[in-house]
Amino acid sequence: MAAPAPAPAAEPFRIEVRGPELRSHAGLYGAGETRCHSLPGAGRLESCYAFPSLGVVLSGRVNYRGSTGAAEAAAGTLLLGNAEEAFSYSYPGTEDVRRAVVALDARLLAEVANDCGRKEAAFAVATVAAGRASAPLYAAIRRLAAANGPQEELAVEVTARALSLGRELRRRTAPTAERRRMREVAAFLDTAFAEPMTLAEMATLAGLSRFHFIRAFRETLGETPHQYLIGARLRAAADRLLDSAEPITAIALGVGFNDISHFNATFRTAFGVSPSAWRRPCARRAG
Repeated sequence: MAAPAPAPAAEPFRIEVRGPELRSHAGLYGAGETRCHSLPGAGRLESCYAFPSLGVVLSGRVNYRGSTGAAEAAAGTLLLGNAEEAFSYSYPGTEDVRRAVVALDARLLAEVANDCGRKEAAFAVATVAAGRASAPLYAAIRRLAAANGPQEELAVEVTARALSLGRELRRRTAPTAERRRMREVAAFLDTAFAEPMTLAEMATLAGLSRFHFIRAFRETLGETPHQYLIGARLRAAADRLLDSAEPITAIALGVGFNDISHFNATFRTAFGVSPSAWRRPCARRAG
């Protein structure tokens, strides 16, 4: 059975217990940027995490100490903390510290930890130095913090990556029955692409948790569920552009895109031309 989608957190998402609120996304996580003002001579400051938290230092430096490690965190460093976990920090310089941060719903962390075969829903390390190996996770956290809307797939994958730090992920290959279900979900998306469809709803159709669903779908179809859904919408839009005289905006909305500029950019990336240029060689005469 797929785990139900987490309900919105009872308390506003924030990194520190007394820290500023973060924008909530689908009740799964809160994300944004924070700026900490350097306080030379203030000594070491104590704090506590309110939620399971991920952060990356964008600028500045901070001497950070968590329960599982310590480091002088400069730009590119990953910082991780578990809910109700104490940590301390001080500022070695005068530059403010800017971070991209993500606070996770504890139920999402528990769900992903279970799917990864973890006995404990907790991060094993407190810091990860900047470098090539940590660059993908750094970039993903930045994307979550900068996005205007929910990025469910990315949030699940970021959580899994962060849980794997300091450990080895259990290897897994989708069994035959699971691959068949993935193809059934893909066939459904081929016809229902215009409908709003959350990751949790797709996972429920497959009878899997979100984390297992993403992995099994990608193993079977070669791309994530969201990528497949966008592809189905783009194919439908391309057909309607050639087969009808509908306005481009109406077509974009009709196939499931809610943002016209996003549709135009995504279409151009996929097909190499704008929607209007795609239609032009085959434009029909009115009447």
